[in-house]
Amino acid sequence: MSELIISPTVSLYIGAFVQWGFLMAFLYSLAHSINKPNKERVYLSLVMSISYSFSIFTNLDTVTYLDFLFSDILTLLVIISLRRLWHGGITYLYIITGLAVNSALHFLMHYDIYISNNTSYWWLWNAYVIGVNAADFIMVAIFFINKDFLALAAIKIWFHNSIMKKE
Repeated sequence: MSELIISPTVSLYIGAFVQWGFLMAFLYSLAHSINKPNKERVYLSLVMSISYSFSIFTNLDTVTYLDFLFSDILTLLVIISLRRLWHGGITYLYIITGLAVNSALHFLMHYDIYISNNTSYWWLWNAYVIGVNAADFIMVAIFFINKDFLALAAIKIWFHNSIMKKE
């Protein structure tokens, strides 16, 4: 994929760091929950670690934004289908939100470059680079922090309550 905004070498290092982060999150979650009944973070980190490990086999010269989109959507579907294994805590909310943000950004880049045939650099491309990397790092961090540091749960509750008031 020669039109990637970040060079393939830098993308490789960022991807390796994120993969390592999810592997460490899995090991940390596994060790932290040995004698606890709630294994939500273990399952989520395992799914994320496996999902992001498949990028080891990705050739950065031939991959497209659509490939990234399908990978994120598949991961989202797996997590949603395994929802009965956990209680829907903070970690689940952050992972679902992060994957949704990544999916939207991958779709927008695919649409911009391949469908609209845009080849000139503009603000969406910066938003893509910052957004995808920030979402990946936040998804890794939530396993270690386990706090609602972006207030996503509060926003979810506020949004749910405002919808319920209208009905």
